[in-house]
Amino acid sequence: MKRIGTLAVSMSFVFNGAAVAQHTHSHAKPVALTGEIIDLTCFLQHPDNATGMDHAKCAKTCINNGLPVGFRAEDGTIYLVIGTGHEPIAVTVANAAGKKSTVTGTIIDHDGVKAIALVSIVDAKP
Repeated sequence: MKRIGTLAVSMSFVFNGAAVAQHTHSHAKPVALTGEIIDLTCFLQHPDNATGMDHAKCAKTCINNGLPVGFRAEDGTIYLVIGTGHEPIAVTVANAAGKKSTVTGTIIDHDGVKAIALVSIVDAKP
Protein backbone atom coordinates (compact mmCIF):
# COMPACT_ATOMS: atom_id res chain seq x y z
CA MET A 1 0.00 0.00 0.00
CA LYS A 2 2.84 2.36 0.78
CA ARG A 3 4.26 1.87 -2.74
CA ILE A 4 0.94 2.77 -4.34
CA GLY A 5 0.82 6.03 -2.33
CA THR A 6 4.41 6.88 -3.33
CA LEU A 7 3.65 6.14 -6.97
CA ALA A 8 0.54 8.33 -6.87
CA VAL A 9 2.47 11.24 -5.35
CA SER A 10 5.29 10.79 -7.89
CA MET A 11 2.86 10.71 -10.80
CA SER A 12 1.17 13.84 -9.44
CA PHE A 13 4.51 15.71 -9.61
CA VAL A 14 5.14 14.47 -13.15
CA PHE A 15 1.74 15.53 -14.44
CA ASN A 16 1.74 18.83 -12.56
CA GLY A 17 5.24 19.60 -13.90
CA ALA A 18 4.12 18.85 -17.45
CA ALA A 19 1.10 21.10 -17.04
CA VAL A 20 3.24 23.95 -15.75
CA ALA A 21 5.77 23.52 -18.58
CA GLN A 22 3.05 23.51 -21.20
CA HIS A 23 1.31 26.51 -19.65
CA THR A 24 4.54 28.52 -19.73
CA HIS A 25 4.71 28.29 -23.52
CA SER A 26 1.01 28.30 -24.35
CA HIS A 27 0.59 32.05 -23.75
CA ALA A 28 3.66 33.13 -25.70
CA LYS A 29 2.90 35.19 -28.79
CA PRO A 30 4.14 34.17 -32.23
CA VAL A 31 6.59 36.62 -33.77
CA ALA A 32 8.14 37.25 -37.18
CA LEU A 33 11.83 38.21 -37.27
CA THR A 34 14.07 39.06 -40.19
CA GLY A 35 17.74 38.18 -40.15
CA GLU A 36 20.06 35.29 -41.00
CA ILE A 37 20.27 31.59 -40.16
CA ILE A 38 23.74 30.89 -38.75
CA ASP A 39 25.53 27.86 -37.41
CA LEU A 40 26.28 28.72 -33.81
CA THR A 41 29.52 26.75 -33.61
CA CYS A 42 31.31 28.78 -36.29
CA PHE A 43 29.65 31.98 -35.13
CA LEU A 44 31.06 31.54 -31.62
CA GLN A 45 34.45 30.17 -32.63
CA HIS A 46 35.10 32.46 -35.64
CA PRO A 47 33.00 35.57 -35.03
CA ASP A 48 34.76 37.70 -37.64
CA ASN A 49 33.81 35.58 -40.66
CA ALA A 50 30.92 33.28 -39.76
CA THR A 51 28.00 35.09 -41.39
CA GLY A 52 26.77 36.08 -44.83
CA MET A 53 27.01 34.40 -48.21
CA ASP A 54 30.80 33.94 -47.88
CA HIS A 55 30.10 31.54 -45.02
CA ALA A 56 26.85 30.00 -46.32
CA LYS A 57 28.38 26.76 -47.65
CA CYS A 58 30.20 26.09 -44.37
CA ALA A 59 27.10 26.97 -42.31
CA LYS A 60 24.93 24.63 -44.38
CA THR A 61 27.45 21.79 -43.88
CA CYS A 62 27.68 22.43 -40.14
CA ILE A 63 23.89 22.58 -39.74
CA ASN A 64 23.40 19.38 -41.76
CA ASN A 65 26.05 17.70 -39.56
CA GLY A 66 23.90 18.40 -36.51
CA LEU A 67 25.65 21.44 -35.05
CA PRO A 68 23.39 23.96 -33.28
CA VAL A 69 21.42 26.41 -35.40
CA GLY A 70 21.09 30.06 -34.60
CA PHE A 71 19.25 33.05 -35.98
CA ARG A 72 20.83 36.50 -35.97
CA ALA A 73 18.01 39.03 -36.04
CA GLU A 74 18.48 42.41 -37.72
CA ASP A 75 18.81 44.04 -34.29
CA GLY A 76 21.80 41.76 -33.54
CA THR A 77 19.99 39.47 -31.11
CA ILE A 78 21.07 35.83 -31.42
CA TYR A 79 18.47 33.09 -30.95
CA LEU A 80 18.95 29.35 -30.70
CA VAL A 81 16.58 27.86 -33.29
CA ILE A 82 14.63 24.84 -32.11
CA GLY A 83 11.89 22.79 -33.70
CA THR A 84 8.34 23.00 -32.47
CA GLY A 85 7.58 19.93 -30.41
CA HIS A 86 11.24 18.78 -30.42
CA GLU A 87 11.24 18.30 -34.18
CA PRO A 88 14.65 18.45 -35.91
CA ILE A 89 15.12 21.60 -37.98
CA ALA A 90 18.31 21.13 -40.01
CA VAL A 91 16.49 20.11 -43.20
CA THR A 92 14.12 23.05 -42.85
CA VAL A 93 16.74 25.78 -42.34
CA ALA A 94 20.08 24.64 -43.84
CA ASN A 95 19.41 26.07 -47.30
CA ALA A 96 18.62 29.47 -45.79
CA ALA A 97 22.07 29.83 -44.21
CA GLY A 98 23.74 33.06 -45.25
CA LYS A 99 20.59 34.54 -46.81
CA LYS A 100 18.30 37.20 -45.42
CA SER A 101 15.26 35.31 -44.14
CA THR A 102 12.12 35.89 -42.15
CA VAL A 103 11.29 33.33 -39.48
CA THR A 104 8.08 32.96 -37.55
CA GLY A 105 7.78 31.18 -34.26
CA THR A 106 7.54 31.56 -30.53
CA ILE A 107 10.27 33.27 -28.52
CA ILE A 108 11.49 31.44 -25.43
CA ASP A 109 13.74 33.23 -22.94
CA HIS A 110 14.98 31.00 -20.13
CA ASP A 111 17.85 31.85 -17.76
CA GLY A 112 19.39 34.24 -20.27
CA VAL A 113 19.16 31.90 -23.26
CA LYS A 114 16.94 33.14 -26.06
CA ALA A 115 15.43 30.67 -28.50
CA ILE A 116 12.79 30.64 -31.18
CA ALA A 117 10.58 27.59 -31.65
CA LEU A 118 10.43 27.70 -35.43
CA VAL A 119 7.12 27.57 -37.26
CA SER A 120 8.20 28.78 -40.70
CA ILE A 121 11.04 30.35 -42.66
CA VAL A 122 10.92 32.24 -45.96
CA ASP A 123 13.34 34.38 -47.95
CA ALA A 124 13.00 37.97 -46.79
CA LYS A 125 11.59 40.46 -49.23
CA PRO A 126 14.14 43.08 -50.32
